[in-house]
Amino acid sequence: MPKNNDDIFSLRTLAMERDLARQNLKQDAQEARIRFKPSNLLNEAKHKAADRIVRAGSDAISGIRANPALSATVAATATLIAMRKPIAKLIASRKISEPDSIEE
Repeated sequence: MPKNNDDIFSLRTLAMERDLARQNLKQDAQEARIRFKPSNLLNEAKHKAADRIVRAGSDAISGIRANPALSATVAATATLIAMRKPIAKLIASRKISEPDSIEE
């Protein structure tokens, strides 16, 4: 049993701090449960992804505006690479043209 008022006061302070810490822990645990629900995590991921896509799109647009010639070259090259098989088939299937006959 405490012998003086200082010991009683310090024990009371410790008890109050312990109760406050317990309440804070309960509140933090409840907030964590809410935040880490799968539906909430999914919504948060969707919003972050949408923000990144918008930011990447605006960066790409500003890059295209800053370098239009380079952007056109890259776009043309990408188109040729994407269409290389159909272009190769078209070239391979063409008929050899015959020389024009000159009538006299």
